[in-house]
Amino acid sequence: MSLDTLPDRPTTAVLQNTVTDFLAASLPNVKRAVVVKLVPIDQDEGTWEAEAEVWQPNATIESLGMQTRRPVLDRMSYLVRLDRNLQISAYGLKDSVTTSE
Repeated sequence: MSLDTLPDRPTTAVLQNTVTDFLAASLPNVKRAVVVKLVPIDQDEGTWEAEAEVWQPNATIESLGMQTRRPVLDRMSYLVRLDRNLQISAYGLKDSVTTSE
């Protein structure tokens, strides 16, 4: 689907897939990424903000080379902003990004 044929309001599934695909490609060793919140920022401009939880291996355990029975994963919360064309305009850890609320 080309960007010219996108509907005015993308479906929730399209937004979720765009965000999770972006985070999985942009961050190291993502084991799981889930969008937990979607909010339209500006209806007229078609911009969105998504909150996503990302699970990654614990960096300390990996750097020490410790063996564990189960993977030890850290859960991080990210905010991702999308424009009308579903392009990422900003992202970062939730605590480091100014929210729209």
